[in-house]
Amino acid sequence: MAYYGTLGGGSPRRFSCCLACKQPITDGQHSTRVDFQTDPDGSAGLSGLYHTVCSRPYASLARVVNMNPWARF
Repeated sequence: MAYYGTLGGGSPRRFSCCLACKQPITDGQHSTRVDFQTDPDGSAGLSGLYHTVCSRPYASLARVVNMNPWARF
């Protein structure tokens, strides 16, 4: 889901939302993409963009899930 906001009274601008905290990721914020091999397209709500701080537990979990050789089945 995208967040539409305005910057300085201008036209609306579209921001991606963090999958963990559901807050918009604006231009000045750092973001990290986390990919789970069990959710390659992000339809389960795991793979996608996170704020860098929010992504730490998910990135750690993704490392473990992605090391599992039977996760593809």
